[in-house]
Amino acid sequence: FSCFDRRLHVHPHRACDMDPLADVDAAGALQGKLAALLVVGLIFGGIIFILRSRPLRARVWICIFVSTLVTTQLLMKKLGSPPYSFKFAGYVTALHFFSVWMVCVAYWSLHGDLSKLRPQSVGSTRRYVFFVLPIALSLPLSVVFNNQALTFIGAGINGIIGTLAPITTALLSHTLGRRIPPKGWAGVAIAGVGAFFIGLVEWNDSKANGSIIMGFTLSGVSVLLRSSKVVLQDQLLAPAAYAEDGKNSAEPSPSSLSFMHVWALQAPPCVIVALSYASCWEDAGKAWNSLSSEIVWLILATCVSATALNLLGMYAIKELGASSMQIIGKLNTIILCSFSVAFLGETLPPQVLVGAFIIICGIAYFENAQHHDRLARDSLPMVKSQTTPSGPCPPLSLGMVRTRD
Repeated sequence: FSCFDRRLHVHPHRACDMDPLADVDAAGALQGKLAALLVVGLIFGGIIFILRSRPLRARVWICIFVSTLVTTQLLMKKLGSPPYSFKFAGYVTALHFFSVWMVCVAYWSLHGDLSKLRPQSVGSTRRYVFFVLPIALSLPLSVVFNNQALTFIGAGINGIIGTLAPITTALLSHTLGRRIPPKGWAGVAIAGVGAFFIGLVEWNDSKANGSIIMGFTLSGVSVLLRSSKVVLQDQLLAPAAYAEDGKNSAEPSPSSLSFMHVWALQAPPCVIVALSYASCWEDAGKAWNSLSSEIVWLILATCVSATALNLLGMYAIKELGASSMQIIGKLNTIILCSFSVAFLGETLPPQVLVGAFIIICGIAYFENAQHHDRLARDSLPMVKSQTTPSGPCPPLSLGMVRTRD
């Protein structure tokens, strides 16, 4: 106490710096950051454990994919918030797709196969029109709507809404012919209850705030478009998985494409769609005049993060399948919420966290039901071949011998 009194006597104007309450707040902030880092470490440890049967390289790339999901959203949120307030998500998204396109051009140039950049390389005009072009429409708009939603709602809330993506992906797959078991629909219902709970809490907290409503709308539409493009991309990367339940199973399935090949085809129309959207809804002159050296560097950082996210996201679809990729990707929600609360100063009501937990439970229940249903269908041909009274066994299709969906 005597030392404390002497310091106050010598520096009377610094008495406010010695406030014990300030020290308590600083200690609490430090504990929050440490807790966030602990949660992040546990998430990545869980990913490595879940994918322990896969090569180390695949596990590392998947962890980086989840990391880029978080960094891209946080960088876009920072770009659209004060002091930068650069709210031209359309033009930034076009730059992201242009960066991916340039990486694809460089990749196939190094491999000496620039024919992969031509639309004819997909196999047929019909396949390009019904798969690549819809992806080019849904992918840029989903990114634009997601980035614009971040200017109206927090990154944590936007990430929680994004947890519905695996469910909407399942619904779209079912519409296109895939069977969903009854227990899977129970998972859809559980996740729907959690989403409704979150929306109700946020609506009651901000009835008069139209920007919150706009943020929820943009984020929801982004989820639907994201599900559409994931299913279409999965059909290009693994067409045999969708031929399994097709009506004309005797017809040979189209050849599968590599993830770099798919991006080389869809990147140019994605750039065109993003630029068209930006030119209709955003002022190019105002965007140019708003640029500064700090904003330029921040935009370049988003380009690096978004390029890695787009390429690794396609790699995850190729490696894990559409549904597994979505469920692994949703682990970024917990990381995003942790960083939003600890480093961005955002607040999440406890009710919202409860709703997010309900959504995650629904997703887990749904994925478990899908897993058991796949095991049952994969074992069905073997059972039939053992109990057939006479006649040769039917030939196995690609769908019967698949070990990964």
